[in-house]
Amino acid sequence: MAVTFQTVLFWIFWLTLHIGLFIFGFIKQKDDSELWLLNTIQYSVWTSRGAGLTLALDAAVLLLPVCRNVIRIARGILPGRVTRWVDIDRNLFLHKLTAYSLLVGTVVHVNAHYVNFFVVERKLYGVLRLHAEDIHYRSWAGVTGHIMVLCMFFIYTSAKVEVRRRKFEMFWFTHHLFTVFYICLFFHSFGCFVKTSQGVCKGYLSNHYTIPVFSLYILERCIRIYRSSQPTTVTKVIIHPGRTVEIQFEKPSLTYTPGRYVFLNIGEVSRWQWHPFTISSTPEEGFVSVHVRVVGDWTEGLLGLVKKRGKGFRLKVDGPFGAPAEDFDKFENAVLVCAGIGITPAASLLKSVWYRCWRGRELGGKRVWFVWVNREKEAFAWFRSLLHTLEQSVPTANLDIQIYMTGALSTDDIHHISLNDRQHCPFASFQPPDQALLARSNTINSVSSHTPLFRNNSANSVYSTSSDISQAPFLGLQVKSEAGKDPLTSLQSKTHYGRPNFTEIFQRICEQVGTGGESEVGVFYCGPPSGADAVREGVKNVGGKGKGVRIVFRKEKF
Repeated sequence: MAVTFQTVLFWIFWLTLHIGLFIFGFIKQKDDSELWLLNTIQYSVWTSRGAGLTLALDAAVLLLPVCRNVIRIARGILPGRVTRWVDIDRNLFLHKLTAYSLLVGTVVHVNAHYVNFFVVERKLYGVLRLHAEDIHYRSWAGVTGHIMVLCMFFIYTSAKVEVRRRKFEMFWFTHHLFTVFYICLFFHSFGCFVKTSQGVCKGYLSNHYTIPVFSLYILERCIRIYRSSQPTTVTKVIIHPGRTVEIQFEKPSLTYTPGRYVFLNIGEVSRWQWHPFTISSTPEEGFVSVHVRVVGDWTEGLLGLVKKRGKGFRLKVDGPFGAPAEDFDKFENAVLVCAGIGITPAASLLKSVWYRCWRGRELGGKRVWFVWVNREKEAFAWFRSLLHTLEQSVPTANLDIQIYMTGALSTDDIHHISLNDRQHCPFASFQPPDQALLARSNTINSVSSHTPLFRNNSANSVYSTSSDISQAPFLGLQVKSEAGKDPLTSLQSKTHYGRPNFTEIFQRICEQVGTGGESEVGVFYCGPPSGADAVREGVKNVGGKGKGVRIVFRKEKF
């Protein structure tokens, strides 16, 4: 988490809340004259009660951040002034933080109770007539407490990133021990360990708020199951260069706006795995599409399934859910920064901009800066036709496209670029090492511009560039560049080589936007966390100081 004023305030609030609750529970137990008998145990019982109060809070909060429909509703009703200070898209961070707080509270609570049991055995047996083993294994509190600790052990150890990536099913099954955990929590106060000498129970009544939250989550899961069971038809599957699979499907019950995301499940790949993907289409297209980059076991299984069976597989879809990109239309000035496959939310938004122009609707003062950073040149083929159409249809006053190539280029690539764009090419002085290489490059450049990018397999509606996707040639090396077009992407916008300097980019944007009045620029990022740090640093360095421009940063989080 980046250190900002909002994050500092959040940590102050979170720590103050937990420490304050602990102190309150500690003192409340200590000063309660009706609990004088238990208070003879002193510090360990006071500590266990203080930690128990923080556990009650964390157990109630823990499930709220993973109620996706609640988050979606909150996004729609919370005013902008609130969402600027409360980042509701960091819901998974809050879920993990609450889990860690729950773990710390559990360690304190359990150890304090073990001390309590020892003291009860040694000092209070004559009064309570209880052995330590009676409290451990024969009381509601002891039995349910040990079961909860055992559930937490499996849940926490299998929640590590390494386990989730390699053994997702293990993570999924053990995480669903939360149902056992909460049921035990609801019965934890039965038998009333904390009571007066007259037998009056004085518990915290935490069930009054943990049961409603648990019930809300169960309702959320029922809604997801029902929604994902609605009819879905896969209409087309496209295998793009750069090991990327595009799935197009129709689901009449699904309505969405650009920038949202869905969860997909393919039983033939994994019965239990659900993965989030941003919708790359726009409602006007008449279908829903997602782009899946092949980077792990599940996506490898998807690629193998598509090659074998084409579009003949069953797809379950849950969603759509809200994302930061939904705020795109709230800003007159918007910057879409994408890294690799992170272009998908921007693609949906840019398509909506194109449809607006196609329908003859004026964009007015809407300005969009689109920055796409790729490590592999094949990735530019995913949405090259979209960008080409945008260049032809959307005025440059409304749309600025900036393409960056950060990966290594082959000798052939460098020579091709230097031959076709000597004016803007950083490799203009490059000379091929031998005549054979020169002849090979000239052969590549002589290929007809009508060479198809995809081959149609009408039998299974799968389109690909080659039987071996990783070896598929890139369009920029197949065609001889037209005058004024970039030799790598065939776009009018020139490709920049190397990593973008976001400080300079935002400075130029602020200079274009700043007109003396107050203006806002919304920066939307989707891509790896390292890229988000670079963008955030650029926003921090510029900040619109002295130009009347306020930059608002939004990052996609799954």
